[in-house]
Amino acid sequence: MEKLGVKKFDVVGTSYGGFVAYHLAMMLGEEKVEKVVIASSGVNMRKSDNVALLERAEMDKIEDLMLPSTPQHLRKLMALSVSSMRLYIPDFFLKDFLNVSSLFFYSFFFLYML
Repeated sequence: MEKLGVKKFDVVGTSYGGFVAYHLAMMLGEEKVEKVVIASSGVNMRKSDNVALLERAEMDKIEDLMLPSTPQHLRKLMALSVSSMRLYIPDFFLKDFLNVSSLFFYSFFFLYML
């Protein structure tokens, strides 16, 4: 954003994007983020909500579920997010999706930090 000449900006997110917007605003701080708008998000979830979700997912850490880094973790998140998962998605596709997603995120992050 600095390379574009933007000194301060607003962050908006809905649902999972609200989770991302909240953490982005926390990471960048008040000197970069003017306003944060979060709609229909679980940002204010209680720890007990995460515990129940982790039990359903049969996982140990909420970060592994909400920010998946493996096809197995992404498959768990998708299964909990969709009412009926009838379509099988091969692991190679999920790995590629995760790789492209992380490359996009990190390239945006590093572009901003330069």
